[in-house]
Parts: sequence; structure tokens; C-alpha cells
Amino acid sequence: MSDNNEPTDTCPECGAPAVNGMNCFEQLGWLIGWEQRDPDLAALHFVTVASYNLQHAAQFQPDVLAQLREAFIAHLDRGLPASEIRRRMGSAYAGSARVLRPESERRPVLRRWPMTIADVYLPDQPDGAADRVRAWAASIRAELEREQ
Repeated sequence: MSDNNEPTDTCPECGAPAVNGMNCFEQLGWLIGWEQRDPDLAALHFVTVASYNLQHAAQFQPDVLAQLREAFIAHLDRGLPASEIRRRMGSAYAGSARVLRPESERRPVLRRWPMTIADVYLPDQPDGAADRVRAWAASIRAELEREQ
């Protein structure tokens, strides 16, 4: 939303444009829906969700975001299995551990990424989505490398 509470055509955090009137979260939902029919895409579920979440960092507690970033890099660079990441995160954030920041504390900051969900979710084009997710993750990984 803009300061005057009118909808905008781009995400205030990742800069993704709306696609067919859908915001970036709705685009993510469609992409995840395609996993039902595409085993290659389904195998990338962690990469898809982590890529989205890394580009929407304001919703997460800082320590959670740091661990997600570390897990994402370990998965891409060293092949850490998603099942091991789920186990570790499940142990770390079970019970009363807070993962999300309260909505009142979220302060999205626009960051222009080379690729966003809008480059991956192409309406009515599920073919090739897994390759687009891989390219998206690689672009995020390259940006994270620049930050180190």
C-alpha cells in the first residue's frame, strides 16, 4: 500500500509488479499450486519458499532470518537436504519461539532484486517453472554473496 492507502502495482518490499492483479504473495500461491503436477518443481519447495521469504524479510524475527539465510546458502552451495533444514528449524522454533514479527513492528524496505516472484510465476505457463525457480534462487544467492 502507498502512504495514502491506495493499492500500488508493485510490492513495497521486493519490488515485484502485480501480475493479472495478483500481488507477490498470491503469485507465490499459484506457483506452489503448480507443484501438485510437477515433481521437479515440488522438489524445489524449500527453495521457492525460502527465496520468497528472503525477499520479504520484514515479517521475520532477525535471528530467524539469519538462520533462513544460512540454511538457503548451505542448501544451494553444499546440498544440505531440505529435510535436514526442516528438522533443524522445527527444533529451533518449536513451542513458544517467535518466528514472525508482530505486524505492528514490520517495516518493509524496498529492495530491487534482479529477479522476483513475478519473473517466476508466469500466468498459465507452468512449464519451465522449476528452471525459473532455480534461476531466481541463483540470483538471490549472488545478491547475498555481494553482501558478505
